[in-house]
Amino acid sequence: MHKLMTSICLVLSDALVLLVALYLAHYSRMLLERTPLFSGYEENITHFFLSGLLFVIFMIINFSLGLYTKRNDFWEELRRSYMSAFLLLVSIVMILFVTKSTEAFSRTFYVLMFVNLLWLMPLGRVACKKLLHKLGWWHINAFLVGNAQQVEKLKQDLAINWYLGYCSVSSINDAKIVFIATRDMDVNLLEKLIHQYKRYVKEVILIPYLHNISFANSEIIDLRIGRMSFINIQNQLFIPKNIYIKKGAEFLLIVLMLPLTAVIMSIIAVAIKLESRGSVLFKQQRLGKDGKMFECYKFRTMYDNSETLLQRYLDEHPQEVVYYEVYHKYKKDPRITPVGALLRRCSLDELPQIINVLKMEMNLIGPRPYMLKEKEKIGEAMDTILHVKPGLTGLWQISGRNELSFGERVELDVWYIQNWSLWLDFIIFVKTFVVLLSRRGAA
Repeated sequence: MHKLMTSICLVLSDALVLLVALYLAHYSRMLLERTPLFSGYEENITHFFLSGLLFVIFMIINFSLGLYTKRNDFWEELRRSYMSAFLLLVSIVMILFVTKSTEAFSRTFYVLMFVNLLWLMPLGRVACKKLLHKLGWWHINAFLVGNAQQVEKLKQDLAINWYLGYCSVSSINDAKIVFIATRDMDVNLLEKLIHQYKRYVKEVILIPYLHNISFANSEIIDLRIGRMSFINIQNQLFIPKNIYIKKGAEFLLIVLMLPLTAVIMSIIAVAIKLESRGSVLFKQQRLGKDGKMFECYKFRTMYDNSETLLQRYLDEHPQEVVYYEVYHKYKKDPRITPVGALLRRCSLDELPQIINVLKMEMNLIGPRPYMLKEKEKIGEAMDTILHVKPGLTGLWQISGRNELSFGERVELDVWYIQNWSLWLDFIIFVKTFVVLLSRRGAA
């Protein structure tokens, strides 16, 4: 019963979102063209929406994308929602073309509808799922299998990600789904468990333990005759096509960002110059693609006599030397100016690296550039990390930065390179601003 009610609620939520998107598009168009509201454009809405055509197309697209049948985290559902909005726009264009109605209906109206769906769909979905979660209809009982440590970790992850709706239970008889954590598990035991639990539930989900590998962009090749399956896993940023796609997307983004970035950088430059003597920019040699050194730009955040100040501080606080060996940062750095401290907390000291991006020495998003003295510490991951250009922001930036050890930073960089996608870059870009505003993990 709850499953039926959940599906009905999601369908009604999407229908309401589409209706609001259409009417907002109508009103926006009236305002843009400075014509009175309700001046004859209602036919466009009633012809499509009241006839049920747009509604039916929208629901079919959403159903085919698994928006009513699959449980995904917020970011994956956001990707599918954006895809749904785009496919709906394409469907409308095709219908207008086939019916030769392109002149009768406003293209601006449907573009505005598409733009409205981009923010209304995630808003509607989050609101709907929060309501379902509060009513207890979004929960699916899950039985967790694995060693005690794995089960506890999985239980915490599922509890944090409420958007998925899985709730752990202690009895298989109460479960609708089974999760099996496969780390250190014998293959024969795994097969036995799968067959055993498939008698109780419709779905058994395996959690493979490959720490730096994601299967999100992998391809399953099924040899039905030989009863064998292959999993094709690629280094995504080793593929030339992906590199060109990334370059194109980042170029467009930089063009849009540059005017605002230039204004912010000018204000910061004046503040630095007024506070203390010295240059505005600080240059440091960093490792680039294929291990080539380049001058990495940052805003100056330290005093001129910084090394003297640091040595005096380390003599008085020797424990800071140990801390630096682990995190490559000092807890309290006496070299940093007040303006510099603010810039570091907001991560704005790295903004001049947009110059490195324009000089094609860095990407907008990627592994953060390493210092030469850190090269040996990178270890076996060095060839992978140095195969791509460093980035102005990346997974390390949005995952805690200074709260992470050097080894964890390397793991994140390798994971990013192996599992890159344009959508992953979008997530990192959006989350960068969230981290900047929250100042989480900043220096």
